[in-house]
Amino acid sequence: MADIWIMSSLPARRDWLLRAVGNEPAIRVAGTAATFPFLRSLIGETSADLALIDLQSSTESSVVHDWLIELLDIVTILLLSSEPEPVIFNRMLHAKSGGLVSADAPPEQLVQAIKAVASGLMIFDGALTSALTSTVDNDVLQLDPLTTRESEVLGLLADGLGNKEIAARLSISEHTIKFHIRSILGKLGASSRTEAVSRGLRIGLIEL
Repeated sequence: MADIWIMSSLPARRDWLLRAVGNEPAIRVAGTAATFPFLRSLIGETSADLALIDLQSSTESSVVHDWLIELLDIVTILLLSSEPEPVIFNRMLHAKSGGLVSADAPPEQLVQAIKAVASGLMIFDGALTSALTSTVDNDVLQLDPLTTRESEVLGLLADGLGNKEIAARLSISEHTIKFHIRSILGKLGASSRTEAVSRGLRIGLIEL
């Protein structure tokens, strides 16, 4: 069962989305919202697997962008849009979760996308991504995801810590740290710790 929140500022679109998923027994609507603030309150008060956000509205693009950046940090998002922003696409790739689907997607495609994203997969409509990939850093598109431990090690490398200090901080052996660093260098295509940190900062793997 996939529990979802639905947000659209247009009543007709909300009704259409509710009808589109209404006959699917594997999807339950945990709440609906007409605005980003109300959706944020739903996320704080109820539980669901993802937020289905319809961008077919007159809301100012800068406002939408700010809200999406905030929500991407706290919930998995499936966007319905005709012209999604490259920055949001990039952030989803970094997070390894979420999806982008055309606002004109038929109900059956929407249902399949919801199920896929709720199960942890990433779904991107080919018609949208073909226009977006040229604006996205190739490093992001080709990057093998770092493990949680590798991300921790990369962050400590960015702090200027040496192998011995990182090992002590994470309570693991220096040998294991060296193994993680080799893996990080390979995944990022870097030849040195400094280059790995630089590349990690550039593509958003390290937050300052």
